Amino acid sequence: MSASYDAIVIGAGHNGLICGSYLARAGLKVLIVERSDRVGGACVTEELFPGFRISTASYSLSLLVPEVVTELGLKLDVRVKDPELFAPFDEGGGLTLWRDPARRRDAIAGVSKKDADAYERWDALWQEAARVFQPLLAFAATRKQARRAFRASEVDKLFNKTVTGSIAELCEEYFESDLMRGLMASQGIIGSAAGPRTPGTAYIYLHHAFGQAAGETGQWGFVRGGMGAITSQLADIFRAAGGEILLDSEVAKVKPAAKRRAAGVVLASGAEIDAPVVCCNADPKRALKLLHPFELPREFVEDVELLPTQGTVVKVNCALSGLPRFRGVEGDGAAPGPEHLGTITIAPSIDYLEEAAQAAGRGEPAPQMFCEAWIQSASEPELAPEGKHTLSVFAQYAPYELAQGSWDERREEIGDLVLAALERHAPGLTDLVEARMVLGPSDLEARFGLTGGNIFHGELLPDWLFEKRPANVWHRYRSPVPGFYLCGSGTHPGGGVCGAPGRNAARAVFADLTADSGITMPTLDEARA
Repeated sequence: MSASYDAIVIGAGHNGLICGSYLARAGLKVLIVERSDRVGGACVTEELFPGFRISTASYSLSLLVPEVVTELGLKLDVRVKDPELFAPFDEGGGLTLWRDPARRRDAIAGVSKKDADAYERWDALWQEAARVFQPLLAFAATRKQARRAFRASEVDKLFNKTVTGSIAELCEEYFESDLMRGLMASQGIIGSAAGPRTPGTAYIYLHHAFGQAAGETGQWGFVRGGMGAITSQLADIFRAAGGEILLDSEVAKVKPAAKRRAAGVVLASGAEIDAPVVCCNADPKRALKLLHPFELPREFVEDVELLPTQGTVVKVNCALSGLPRFRGVEGDGAAPGPEHLGTITIAPSIDYLEEAAQAAGRGEPAPQMFCEAWIQSASEPELAPEGKHTLSVFAQYAPYELAQGSWDERREEIGDLVLAALERHAPGLTDLVEARMVLGPSDLEARFGLTGGNIFHGELLPDWLFEKRPANVWHRYRSPVPGFYLCGSGTHPGGGVCGAPGRNAARAVFADLTADSGITMPTLDEARA
């Protein structure tokens, strides 16, 4: 390792690796500095229990922008979920949403014929919103620019419906059954502390509907080998371009130069590494702490500090001795059925979700959790020992700050609540659990460096998007400190394994280096060659 580089990237999460790869391919000498002992951040596959390989945090792929895949040459085996989801009924059986439109329509009609008719219009609404939004991913779009783009659509008041509205109101406009309303509304609360009746939750649905990485817009899929396959490839691409990665090296602060610009980093060990460009993949609040040697505009500091970052997500990863059996679903329990192949979703109504959010607002874990569970080993058996399976559950709501007790005291109790939400429909599930890991917001913070345990580096509601992400004026991947850039999910367009923040931050660096030095930097197409 040298003591001097053209650019340093703080954090080897997917956005940091993407940003670093573009910079290295442009011919810059780039170092990525990572606090943990591995690359990937929250986009990792780990052997959490002997023989069981699990996507520890992020678990499914859709949002990774096509430009990153093609320009960096990623070769991912993404298997689209089919069926997309299974929602168990209280009385047994459940709703299976297939990819095939005719099968999906028949399945929904079993719940409500009106809802089966409405689903096609519902899907068309989000396809149109995604079509309009996708071009806004490639630059630091403002709210005004977004409104202008949405006005060009033929769908009346598309911005109000799919960005500023509440997902509950929209679901109630389209569907009549509690189940379809709950299932669709659940996609508007992912990663948020807000309940489905909160204005702006429609955008969270849109955020999860614009992805194309699994083939068709809005489709989600499993990456063979787990989510770590993405960041492992990105690390290889970065190193192949001449980049270096330094693990187990936490950054203590950004080093200032005489002209009060970034001049490198100082590690927690005291070692100093010089570079005129520093890109930070940490969330904005952590980035702010690294800038303590600098005098920063009060407005910038206040805006970053106001960004809501207290998470409500609890992740439960399990090693199972066999497949769970759902009440009223046929099958021998040995071979995977349709109920095991997609996302198993517990979201029976809007009220169910709203009550869970309100409990968290009081500092209480929801007594009845919203859950998304998946058994990747059902379609990829090599992830678990023969005859056994992985189970991961994404659940809400479990507050970062508990009104009673601490996470250390209540972690397993809250894990029990999560599994109980599934066991109500799959009796005997807990008897199949050989081992488990419960990650609450405080654990996500400690393990992955996410302030407050917020999986998106900050709320995705419209009040914290566009030119307000992460701070007014400072939304173009730059900061008040010349040479210091933000490339993580705390910038536009936000969280998820998207990659747009990393790509866009690299473009900002290219633009500034060109302006500062008069040299001609390569285009992104040239940089990938």
